[in-house]
Amino acid sequence: MDSVRIALAAMDTFFSTLGFFLLVQSFLALIATLRFTRYALRPHPPRQTRYQPKAVVIVPCRGVEHDFEDNIRAILTQNYRDYEVVFVTESENDPAHGALSRILKQSRRLTPSTWMVVAGESKNQGQKVHNLCVAIDTLSSIDHRVEALVFADSDARPARNWLADLVAPLGDKRIGATTGYRWYVPSTDKRNPARSFASILLSIWNASALALFGERSGFAWGGSMAIRRENFERIGVKRRWQGAASDDYVLTSAIREHGQRIKFVPQCLVASHPEATFKSLLEFTTRQMRITRIYSPRVWKLACVSHSLYNLAFWGGLVWLFTSLLTKTPNYLPGAMLAGVFALGAITGVMRAGVVARLLADGRESLQRLWWAYALLGPVVSLIYLYNVIATARTTRIEWRGIGYDLISPTETVILHRPSQRSATGKSARSSKQGKPSVRSSSQKR
Repeated sequence: MDSVRIALAAMDTFFSTLGFFLLVQSFLALIATLRFTRYALRPHPPRQTRYQPKAVVIVPCRGVEHDFEDNIRAILTQNYRDYEVVFVTESENDPAHGALSRILKQSRRLTPSTWMVVAGESKNQGQKVHNLCVAIDTLSSIDHRVEALVFADSDARPARNWLADLVAPLGDKRIGATTGYRWYVPSTDKRNPARSFASILLSIWNASALALFGERSGFAWGGSMAIRRENFERIGVKRRWQGAASDDYVLTSAIREHGQRIKFVPQCLVASHPEATFKSLLEFTTRQMRITRIYSPRVWKLACVSHSLYNLAFWGGLVWLFTSLLTKTPNYLPGAMLAGVFALGAITGVMRAGVVARLLADGRESLQRLWWAYALLGPVVSLIYLYNVIATARTTRIEWRGIGYDLISPTETVILHRPSQRSATGKSARSSKQGKPSVRSSSQKR
């Protein structure tokens, strides 16, 4: 009996110690969220006094995502004095190419000058990165006056003043780049509750990355990012993109190595409306963590430690608490700590959703209705993170928009396979090969 009591006491001490560390970790996460909230909601300068140079928005596209047309129209109707838009696809057989041609034809009189670029297949880098490099190469034939390069993703919908807000801070030469971030707006399809729940988990999973952003952000997200053209060329971003699969991690590294700041612009949060399933949720989150492991191993290791600690302490602690109640030897200290951890996590989750609801008009109603999910589902999302970490520890292979890659290193990417492409008639069609890209003006200046 003495040995049993000693073992029980040791388990109580073990889970009490883990609970204490997890309580500290949760408290630090709350402090980071409070700091983010104070920064995100503070007043910003009037728009009429802000820096607004000639800008070009580069949008790499592959396939037609949910709400593709609405997202593209949002990019084409920005409240900005002088800008152009370059859409880049791998080939004319890409469904995005046909959809873009139709959208631009329908709204020709209402849009800025737009360009369609067919980049061809990438050989030794991510297709998105290849598309961006080809778009940069074509700028000399578009407009030499372009001062600001802006990058956007086709699966996100920016607000009307997104471009003006994103470019304005670049007037301060100490700022190397500006960034927004995406917020996945959960689906509320009552006919398919499983999809709705998967999209809620995706939104909460993605929301935790907001801790990286602030006045001095640790990351520039490629779907809502701006940089002065002269700075882009001076720090050699395009050269660094050779052989890479991630555009934003590489640009972030270049900015940091040159001692420059990355400024997060809260008004440049962009809404994304995913059609998530549990399978796509796990595929997406695991791919993101695998890219992080290659391009930012320190962040990956931090996620590994923090979520391993959380799951061991929280779920293991709950199991031990339940076991101790069954054996009539309860120790309520670990339970009290877990209750504190859960309460801190709930406050953190609700605060993040509340801040975004104030910043993001698109999806505000959904966020206000689903506040309970951001309060209660943090422990479940931590299990997804733990799965991601375990799944990414063994292989460097990913599949991204149908293309298989092996991420050998930040500067070496091997393309493993490509999907067979089909023409509109359903017959096989060859995609454009790498070579001289085609560039076509789709509309004239207003």
